[in-house]
Amino acid sequence: MTKKRTRAKCLGQWVDIQHCDLSEEGLLGDCDPSKRIIRIEVTLEGAEYKRIEAHEFAHMKMALSGLVEMMSPELEEALAVLAESK
Repeated sequence: MTKKRTRAKCLGQWVDIQHCDLSEEGLLGDCDPSKRIIRIEVTLEGAEYKRIEAHEFAHMKMALSGLVEMMSPELEEALAVLAESK
């Protein structure tokens, strides 16, 4: 079973990690940089959990650093996909 953090630092700022039922939203994870919250589907485990966690932290890092203001949503998503890949 994957140890699921509930809080972590991201670029020196605390981010809350919530494990929620996102099935009705059709999501595996999402990120709200203004609230410093990452939500991850509660049923995820192992490598899939780690992949989604890395993806959402990439979004958070890009937002907190200001990089997201300089790119299209498509580029942001492509970079988050790269961050989740091994």
